[in-house]
Amino acid sequence: MAVKREENPAGSSNNLRGDVLRVLGVLKVATVEQIQQIAAPHLSYRHTDKPTPAKRKQARTASHTGALSDLRKHGLVENGGQLPGGDRLRNLTPMGLKAAARELGRPVGEMGDPARGAGRTGASHPMTVLAARAPPTR
Repeated sequence: MAVKREENPAGSSNNLRGDVLRVLGVLKVATVEQIQQIAAPHLSYRHTDKPTPAKRKQARTASHTGALSDLRKHGLVENGGQLPGGDRLRNLTPMGLKAAARELGRPVGEMGDPARGAGRTGASHPMTVLAARAPPTR
């Protein structure tokens, strides 16, 4: 019988937690599905035998969901709102931003600020807000 680790009760590995920190360090806010598609795109093709799209999505994202849960327990990641389709946005805490800087091999000063409240203001994603404010390109 497998014993759960006290420090990571969801059973995530260092590699999975590192994937999550690297993706959120660059994007600032993402859903678990976006994290999976960037960090492990091969999983999109592995679970095609599941009967429904919801079950396929759950199978693809289960490992990264566990990593997010463990990172949230350690205070590195927090829930940042919810999209209209029901997916939750995740973002880094200030302590998580420092951990992501270590994972990415960048100085903390170059990482920018953690995203705050992007999902609570009605925008579906922080990039939507940025795109709406950007001047037109020619």
